[in-house]
Amino acid sequence: MSHNRLNRGLRPLLAALAAVTLLGVAGANAETIVADGMKAPGSIGLDAAGVPLIQAANDEDAAFLMGFVHARDRLFQMDFSRRAASGTLAELVGQSALASDVQLRTMGLRRGAQTTWSALDMEFRGQLKSYADGVNFYVRTHPLPPEYGALELSHFEPWSPVDSLAIGKVLAFQLSFDLDIDYTLKLGAYQQAGAAGGFSGQALFFEDTHRLQPFDDRVSIPGFQPSALGDSAGAKSFADSVPLISPETMALASDLLGKVANNPLIAPSLRPHADRSGSNWWVVSGAATVSGKPILANDPHLALDLPAIMHEAHIVSTDSRYPNPLNVSGLSPPGTPNILLGCTVKFCWGLTVNPLDVTDTYQEQLRLNTFGLPTHTMYQGVAEPVQWVFQVYNVNPFDGVMDNVKRETSIGYTNGGVTVVVPRRNHGPILSIQGNIGLSVAYTGWGATHELDSIRRINRANNLDEFRAALQYFDFGSQNFSYADTVGNIAYFTSAEAPIREDLQTLNTIDGAPPFLIRDGSGTRKNEWLPISHPQANQAVPFEILPPGEMPFVINPSSNYIANANNDPIGNTLDNNAFNQVRPGGGLYYLNFGYNSLRLGRVDRMLQTLLARPEKITAADIVKTQANDQLLDAELVMPELAAAFARGSASPWAELKALADDTGVIEAIGRLNAWDFSTPTGIIEGYDPGDVPFALTAPTPTEMDHSVAATLFSVWRGQAIRAVIDTTMTRIGLGAALPGGDESYIAFKYLLDSYPSRHGVGVSGVNFFQVTGAPNAEDARDFVLLKALRDSLDLLASDAFAPAFANSTNQADYHWGRLHRIEFKHPLGGPFNVPGPELFGITNLAADLPGVPRHGGYHTVDVANHNARANSVNGFMF
Repeated sequence: MSHNRLNRGLRPLLAALAAVTLLGVAGANAETIVADGMKAPGSIGLDAAGVPLIQAANDEDAAFLMGFVHARDRLFQMDFSRRAASGTLAELVGQSALASDVQLRTMGLRRGAQTTWSALDMEFRGQLKSYADGVNFYVRTHPLPPEYGALELSHFEPWSPVDSLAIGKVLAFQLSFDLDIDYTLKLGAYQQAGAAGGFSGQALFFEDTHRLQPFDDRVSIPGFQPSALGDSAGAKSFADSVPLISPETMALASDLLGKVANNPLIAPSLRPHADRSGSNWWVVSGAATVSGKPILANDPHLALDLPAIMHEAHIVSTDSRYPNPLNVSGLSPPGTPNILLGCTVKFCWGLTVNPLDVTDTYQEQLRLNTFGLPTHTMYQGVAEPVQWVFQVYNVNPFDGVMDNVKRETSIGYTNGGVTVVVPRRNHGPILSIQGNIGLSVAYTGWGATHELDSIRRINRANNLDEFRAALQYFDFGSQNFSYADTVGNIAYFTSAEAPIREDLQTLNTIDGAPPFLIRDGSGTRKNEWLPISHPQANQAVPFEILPPGEMPFVINPSSNYIANANNDPIGNTLDNNAFNQVRPGGGLYYLNFGYNSLRLGRVDRMLQTLLARPEKITAADIVKTQANDQLLDAELVMPELAAAFARGSASPWAELKALADDTGVIEAIGRLNAWDFSTPTGIIEGYDPGDVPFALTAPTPTEMDHSVAATLFSVWRGQAIRAVIDTTMTRIGLGAALPGGDESYIAFKYLLDSYPSRHGVGVSGVNFFQVTGAPNAEDARDFVLLKALRDSLDLLASDAFAPAFANSTNQADYHWGRLHRIEFKHPLGGPFNVPGPELFGITNLAADLPGVPRHGGYHTVDVANHNARANSVNGFMF
């Protein structure tokens, strides 16, 4: 088992009978806890699996003890997370976090958490209060962890229930928020370049370089149609009617980009579909397993932070108010009282992110006062008042005096001292102002939402119906939920509230910019979220949303399995158009504008292979699938490179034949043709499937060969993308507006797939395979592909890769583990990181090669992702 899998701390979740075994209560080394705020004595120990076990007489005491355990194990992490979400991080870590604090205060996750607290029922309020009491009891009776001394602090701000809600908000925010400005800026630049260069910048963006169509075509629910969903609302591309991006919009977007580009919580939302990584789950029906019980596997694949984002726990409560005891084990985010994903004695469930488009950025017309602050937005000529929220900031100065946090005086009304909130945007903020125009953001997460309450209800559910009812409270932070129970049910549900846009519903078309670009906020176009007219059960947002029956779901499919890996669940984007299906009763059916696909593609192929064999599926089969490290992209793209080599070897064009006859190219093609697409490290220091940590063994000759092939293909991938996409974009004046790595690779594959008909020329009219002297388009393609392989060999032998391969030209030296490495980073860095100064005995591979060698690669099932166009010795890390 790999080191990364151990760090994630998530074993395969085995449903049904296995779940009952997992939840056996042992209570080894249990410590009885009696404290003010508890209704009865409780205990903290270890269960039979070595997981922290909390046993309590009621749910409030269970929450108290969970708070105690989280504080014991993760106090600094909890403090850091609540402050990052609340915009008070500078009080902890100093001036460097002040800009982030201003941006997060403006976003208003803490405001949303306070609103949520007011909307909760008394039962969940009591649980959150008890959790806070448990945290504070631990802090009162134990010393603070070492990070506080390093920060010149001896005081811990007492935990509050709103802190837990803020952590829930920020976790959901990171999984669902996007700002729509990257695509807006790119499209505007492409339109301008096209006008100057005589090609269609519009088509270049939508049809060539930023395609909505995924890399692979596998989906989670083949044939899903929500009720009477129609086949098509027309074959015309939605991109044809998208207007030019105005200079004013470009200026606003550029201003906002400059403000948030370096914020670790917000920056990923700038390019939500570039260089994606993500989660996997799959569930197999008992009809296909040896045990006759379902098996569910889930790898969340969240950020590789130190400590890990999740904390493993087992909670038992014998609360007499409920007909059945609470007995649930799994993972919880520190700072929150319940199990986010795991198993009860009756069912297991898992999660992957479902990237619903639940954010719209609007260009607003503003009225300003004499200080330059907005007082109103204008909608259809009517002035609508905004709301002001005054902010005060404090900073830890690190001046050698303990607990000397001081008020920051550099923040004035126009640079963070006043947050301007627009009620029309679900009480979202204005983020950028230039003159009398600005950008506001509507987002389903700004107001009172109940995602943590949903998790509490899941923990207390007894069957499929109660589980599904609990999901009605999961309002934002959209997820794909998998489910398997002891009765034999398997299921998949999409959670969260998806707003219905006015133009999509009432016009059956896009009015102006689509929802993933900056939209009109003045009312000139029909870009609003429709006001609520058909409220759904336990709905949170005050806007019309897709009803549960139209959200992707399936229960007990005839295929006997379900899988999801952040992919398009139903195939809505497979034709490169997310806006050409209609809802029952009319209106366009829209979920999102881009998805992952490669991990689901591999999992789906493996599960179909397992299901097609005579033997039934075992838990060992599922574990093997989880550990798979084969590159599906290589399986799909490698035939193009092999065919280019075969044609080049017989080509009459001397320059192409010279490449095909190159001895290094010949050897590399031979290695790639013998490759099984796996990605072993190939070195004794590396962590590979089946390895025992701290007792690593030497790789086999076959593993070393496959490791070299993984290096060759991975470096070639980046060189090919640069040769086809980057070189072309630079030639037409767009070198500063390149698509992201994933987007570029999808474009590259589309150009190859369409080569028989388009010959390397995009829909825009731009030739992406322009080679001087090439006799024809086919030779130009083959030359570019083989030249990228020759360039890769030169790069691997260059000074740039000398720390890994010492300028060697021997391909047998190019082991993947010397490039593909992992670091676990602590917020304070330095001695707190792993690898660190001999911490746990784990060290960097070399002085110039930070991190631990690790198998896996670009969108492998056992996630170990890196940028598709990587071309440096540390560019393949993850």
